[in-house]
Amino acid sequence: MSSTLDIHLCIQQPVGYVHSLGLLDQARYFRYQFRRLGAKVSMSKNRLRYDAINFVFGAHLGFEASQVLSHACVFVNLEQLGEGGAPVSPDYLNLLSTQAVVDYHAGNCSAYAARPSEVPVLPLLYAPYLKPAQAIPLEERPIDLLFFGSINERRQTWLDRIEALGLTVAVFDGPLYGSERDEFIAQAKAVINMHFYESSRFEQARVAHCMSLGTPVISERAPHTDLPVPFDDTVFWLKDEELEAFFRQEFKSPAFFERARQALQRFEEADPVKAYANLLLSACKTAEDHHRRRTAGAWSPPCINLEAGPAYRAGWLNLDIQASSEPDWILDLTEPLALPLSTHTAHQGQVELREAAVDVIQAGRLGADEGKLRALLGNALRLLQVGGEFQFDLPGAFGSADGLADASTQALHECVGRACSDFFWSLDWFEHRFELLENIALDLDGKPCEPERARFSRLVLRKLETSLRERTTARSRQTDLRLPGDEVAAEQMMVSNTRSQTQASGEPRKFKWSILVPTLPARRELRKRLLDILEPQVARYPDVELLVLEDNRSRQYGPKLQAMINIAQGEYVNFVDDDDLISDHYVETIYPLLTGVDCVGFSAQVSVEGGPFKSVFYSIKNKVWVDAPEGYYRNPQHLTPIRRELVLQVPWVGHYGADRTWSHKMASKGLLKTENVTNEVLYTYYATQKENREGVWR
Repeated sequence: MSSTLDIHLCIQQPVGYVHSLGLLDQARYFRYQFRRLGAKVSMSKNRLRYDAINFVFGAHLGFEASQVLSHACVFVNLEQLGEGGAPVSPDYLNLLSTQAVVDYHAGNCSAYAARPSEVPVLPLLYAPYLKPAQAIPLEERPIDLLFFGSINERRQTWLDRIEALGLTVAVFDGPLYGSERDEFIAQAKAVINMHFYESSRFEQARVAHCMSLGTPVISERAPHTDLPVPFDDTVFWLKDEELEAFFRQEFKSPAFFERARQALQRFEEADPVKAYANLLLSACKTAEDHHRRRTAGAWSPPCINLEAGPAYRAGWLNLDIQASSEPDWILDLTEPLALPLSTHTAHQGQVELREAAVDVIQAGRLGADEGKLRALLGNALRLLQVGGEFQFDLPGAFGSADGLADASTQALHECVGRACSDFFWSLDWFEHRFELLENIALDLDGKPCEPERARFSRLVLRKLETSLRERTTARSRQTDLRLPGDEVAAEQMMVSNTRSQTQASGEPRKFKWSILVPTLPARRELRKRLLDILEPQVARYPDVELLVLEDNRSRQYGPKLQAMINIAQGEYVNFVDDDDLISDHYVETIYPLLTGVDCVGFSAQVSVEGGPFKSVFYSIKNKVWVDAPEGYYRNPQHLTPIRRELVLQVPWVGHYGADRTWSHKMASKGLLKTENVTNEVLYTYYATQKENREGVWR
């Protein structure tokens, strides 16, 4: 079965809903059976995997149905459905009737399936991983009889009748699941099981779990109760009229314990592996068909949640800065953001963040850092479309002087006030600002309260276009005049080239390699330092082109580099930053490696803020960026020679962080497959905090 797709088991858990933990027993059993068949299995709460078959447990508790368009899902129904069963929502029944489903009981299928016989029915039987290494003998267990589960009138009636016989039934005083509950099961002489619903379908999952732990089960047998194999002769079945006689005469007798031991041994012999193998094959085919049909391209999320962990929201893009929160994407919106920005995620596939494309951003509680709040507000303003909403909680009572605890809280409130008022320009905004829609005072538990008792304020801001008058005010108050670029064509701004671009025949010259140096008027001294080293090397190679482009910041960094690539005529292209240095044998080392491979990797060294040098290793072998003690491992970037035809497939966009964004896009497309690599240090990178906005080398 090694050719199967990966399996992902998803437990649906509304925030704080403890009873979802009851689904872990069945999910573990599925995991065990699938692993036996050679499948790779992962498991999590509320999170689907884009590249796997998702078996969803507990969808009756709430499931964002739009996810079935992008994710291959199989829904596991463990509820008793139909007449006399659990009251589930029409949405849940509709989900079961339109999607792939697996059930534990054939009697449920007619409630949602047009052809009930076509729904796979899988038994939940013996789980070897639960068997205690050293079980307490049944006769010596301290708990005579254990009951766990919800109690209604019909169950309470049985408990009362048993205790009227002088027996004590242990019952939990609160919900217990997992190993905490299993400790009690393993200490019980028996577990008593009664039907909760009038449908009286046998509680197979509960009973199989107890018997796998080595504890016998005494179960109610109502008129409609089915007796599935192997439970028919391994469970102590009691009709209503047999209850008193059984507990007076048989329970705890030597014959009871001997019969229980034999029943538990017979139960261990049941193995449903063939049924799970058939399910796995069917699910793989369903998932493969789904993956072929689903819409290609990156997902542009309409809703963003900045709280992952327990607050993860299905159907949203969940961002967080902590990997332990299991977000869709580890991304900090309080740092500078180069848009558009894309990445591949395990939960959502390829995701792209674009300006003015998001409807809602929810951030949760924010800390007392004005700088981070200002950056977050700015990024939210860029991401939201006009009319989009940004919700977050701030400490203190917003708008009430009495609620401001300290200077840092005051600064946060003033920052939001500027974002929603005529002072938006002080945040360096121009075309858009926010307005305050809601201001709700919350207590420490997050519940609405009077402003004087507020520990937090829940604010909802809406993005607006600024008026013409507001923009005029902003233009008069901001340093930047906000004038159009009035750009001059890049070809007219070329200031350096080592040779004619045409041959004597008048035909364009063919170059093997174009070395591109973007620069600024303020950096002419630095540029001269670089060219004094580079130009003599290039002069020795007739088919190496050197282009230097100086502009006055009239365009962003990304478009500037794109313009140079468009002009370049070399088979290979790469950039050299004007404030960095190259080795004296830079060209002669790289030139022989330009043999038709996709790119050339080399070693470099970087100094951050004038500190000690640290090595940098550029190669396609570096699938992800790694900061190791011996140096930085990076995939090919704009500094490494790459075939121009491949470079043109990923346009340059943005300003700060544009090089990092471009490098990640190249890697995600998988365009670079072959390379030549030299270990020689050919490049010296001088990084500063001012220019290094993304903190790449920190």
